Amino acid sequence: MGVKLKICGVTNMEDAKALDALGVDFIGVVTDPISPRYVERHLVKELKRSIETPIVEVLVSSPLSEVNTSIADYVQIHRVLSDEELNEISTMSKRIILYVPALREAVHYLLKAQRFTDLILFDAPRKGLKADPNILKTLLDYHPGAGVGGGITLENVYDYLVLEPGWLDVSSGVEVYVGKKDMAKVRKLKEVVTLWRRRA
Repeated sequence: MGVKLKICGVTNMEDAKALDALGVDFIGVVTDPISPRYVERHLVKELKRSIETPIVEVLVSSPLSEVNTSIADYVQIHRVLSDEELNEISTMSKRIILYVPALREAVHYLLKAQRFTDLILFDAPRKGLKADPNILKTLLDYHPGAGVGGGITLENVYDYLVLEPGWLDVSSGVEVYVGKKDMAKVRKLKEVVTLWRRRA
């Protein structure tokens, strides 16, 4: 099975429909006001009515109670959770993606987090940073099939594909400006990932 492609930080229906037509595997929308790519939750509802691609709602600082009220296909919680919060998500029926920072010292947290979900995303510890492929490789040894993100672009995508993650999570690397996706870049990235699947 090949590497999948998630385009995150989508802020408008036009981009979402174009991404759906291009055949990306997941579309991510951030419904947390802390993000510069913040959108209101009603966009998730509109996307679910209009496109076939699975939608990932991304929460950062929002309370976990918002997980249960999401109508997205997946909810990504993009922060490190306390033990109490991990226990809380174990009671939820949603498909949850847990963020684990791409740091060697995050292995301890990963070993806890993976008890609560199979869906893990290794991403840069701070926005704007490029995730270190060597650290990602170490983490993937503990959790094969996780997603990877953090500064992925057309120029460096092979550094991440060779790690054979479950999926790539790309946002700023395919943007014209914050929140507006460059479909030419997405199309090329999709081609690269698809060709990689054929070789795998």
